[in-house]
Amino acid sequence: MNGNSEMKLLKYKVVKTYFELNPKFELKNKKININPDFSRDFETINEDIFRLSISVKICKNNQNVNIPFFAEASISADFNLKNWQSEDLSIITKDNSTAILFPYLRNLLSTITMNGNVPPYTLPIMNISKLFNNQEMQKSI
Repeated sequence: MNGNSEMKLLKYKVVKTYFELNPKFELKNKKININPDFSRDFETINEDIFRLSISVKICKNNQNVNIPFFAEASISADFNLKNWQSEDLSIITKDNSTAILFPYLRNLLSTITMNGNVPPYTLPIMNISKLFNNQEMQKSI
């Protein structure tokens, strides 16, 4: 990557928030198993600007319905990087922009749950880019 190439976060916005208490939730033990579902999408604005959208869902369709709440959070951000679609930059740009935006998503979900009058749920620290890359590889098989 060229030393003069600098990716810039231009703006970000909250696209969607959702929170619902699960009336069927029963605290059977102290460990609650929440398996969030993530999604990511890229949109080309022009050759130097792209939009990244990432979402997390903790939903009713989840295998484990014995969770205290259902929630969803989606955010999007516009990034600027000259020639971001070039073969040299494309993968690292997608991974870096995802890593930059993920803490915003983590914070938003924690705020939603805290305001729902349940203990705040914080997504674990993870290599989110690797998770998305693995999901995308599975879809292409």
